[in-house]
Amino acid sequence: VKAQAVKNAVIVPVGAKGGFVVKRPPAATGDAAADRQARMAEGIECYRTFISGLLDITDNVDLAGGQVLPPERVVRRDGDDTYLVVAADKGTATFSDIANDV
Repeated sequence: VKAQAVKNAVIVPVGAKGGFVVKRPPAATGDAAADRQARMAEGIECYRTFISGLLDITDNVDLAGGQVLPPERVVRRDGDDTYLVVAADKGTATFSDIANDV
C-alpha cells in the first residue's frame, strides 16, 4: 500500500482533481431506465472523444525501433513523455478500461 501511495504521489499530486461532465446529455424520455442508459452511452462516447484528443497530443513510441515520436504540429516545452495517466484513483477502473480500449 505504501509503494502504491508513493507511486500515486508522483503521478497525481495531492489535491489534483479532475472531472468529466457531459455538456449536452440526451433529452429525457420519461423512462428512467432508458434515460440512464442513454446518458451513460453518451457519456462513454464523449469520454472516448476526450481520450482520443489527449492521445493526439501525446508522444508515441515506434515499436520497431523504440524511438519516441512526438506528435506533428504540437509545441512541447518538456522532454519525451509517452506515459498518459487517465484514471489514477480508486473507483475509476471503468474510466481506465474505456481509455485503454481507445
